Amino acid sequence: RGPAGARGPVRAGGGSPMQQMQGAQQQPGFGPPPKKSNSGLIVGAIVGVIVLGLIIIAVVASSGPTPEESTKQKAKDEAQQRKEEMAKRDAETKAKNEAILAPIKAAKDQASAIEAALRNENAPTLEGMFDWSLYSAYNKTLVDGDRGTAYLNNPLFAVGEWEKVNDRYTGKYIGKEAYGPDGLKDAIMGYIKEYFFGASDLHYDKAKTESDGGQIGAEINGTKYLGVKVFIEFKGGGKTKEFWLAAPEGSTDVRIINFVDGGALKALSEVIGKKNPRNTDDRNIMRDPNENKDPNNPDNNDPPENADPDANLPAMAKTGGMPTDAALVNAVEDMKRNGEINRARTKAIQTATSSKEKKATMGAFIDQLIDAVNGNDRRRKANISKTLYEIWSGFCFADQTEDKMVYSMGFDGQSSSDLIVRRWIQVYNNYKGDD
Repeated sequence: RGPAGARGPVRAGGGSPMQQMQGAQQQPGFGPPPKKSNSGLIVGAIVGVIVLGLIIIAVVASSGPTPEESTKQKAKDEAQQRKEEMAKRDAETKAKNEAILAPIKAAKDQASAIEAALRNENAPTLEGMFDWSLYSAYNKTLVDGDRGTAYLNNPLFAVGEWEKVNDRYTGKYIGKEAYGPDGLKDAIMGYIKEYFFGASDLHYDKAKTESDGGQIGAEINGTKYLGVKVFIEFKGGGKTKEFWLAAPEGSTDVRIINFVDGGALKALSEVIGKKNPRNTDDRNIMRDPNENKDPNNPDNNDPPENADPDANLPAMAKTGGMPTDAALVNAVEDMKRNGEINRARTKAIQTATSSKEKKATMGAFIDQLIDAVNGNDRRRKANISKTLYEIWSGFCFADQTEDKMVYSMGFDGQSSSDLIVRRWIQVYNNYKGDD
């Protein structure tokens, strides 16, 4: 070591610890200088813009539109409101019209289906087209209405019975109360099967049905029904028949709610009510027993007193008669198949214009009557001879009354004689069949 008090070399970073710390604090750090922040300026700018916008809005709001602008806007708003209200009314009117037209159009579309069911004698289809509960309700309103007596005293619409005086029918029907659904169905369908099925030239009047006069409106049980009357006509049918097809407003599920036949009571009273059991066809006038007398040989014209009127009847032999007219052929076939024909078939024969065709039809019935007599078929004997008498009684001689021309079905038994057949052959031979 050196002499006392001499200083040796000084170490880097020498000195006391305190001096070293102070020295360190005085020396600057290394790296780039720290950046200054702009966030304060940006926030200030945004706040300024917002404040300025609020000031502008406040100024504009406080100023408001001019009176002219307000008037124009009000007129524009009112016009738009009127336009919307008009569009709403138009939509409601259109919807109402469509609701009204829907059942009417559907009814017109279904009209031909009624005609087809009648022409094809399709009872199940026709029966299914009726709403019997609804029809019964409507029928009851008619029976209970101002003209109720006319409906009550009609076998198609009310429960009742045919009037008798001294055990003879008067042709008047006395009704008691309106039919329920089942009774109405039996009465109406029974009548239609008897008087419509097999009718000649049956058709519906399309022009009349689709006219304004064909439209209907009826209120039943608080519901309004709209539709059309389907007008049905056929040869010898008399007054036009009506089937009312209808449905509630807006619906297309049309059903038959009413049936009208102005000639029904008269037709039924003549047949069922026994008011006039004889045929009233003006072609079938009672024959004059003297029409075939020979004026040049008077001795042979007057039969001897108490002579047997059946003494010179022709023998029982088939005529071979058969019509060619379709309606009359159907009548003959129905008689052969069922042993009877309905009123529509009977009417078709009565109203046929060809006497040749009518004579051929008479001959065909006589031939079937011969088969029934030979087979002892009591029902066929009665029905065929009764039909012959109903149609051609006007061509019988005065003494050829019903009891002599029809095989009875009474409890006293039925004649097995062929006299009735031979009498009909006599009528047939005398019938002029040249048109």
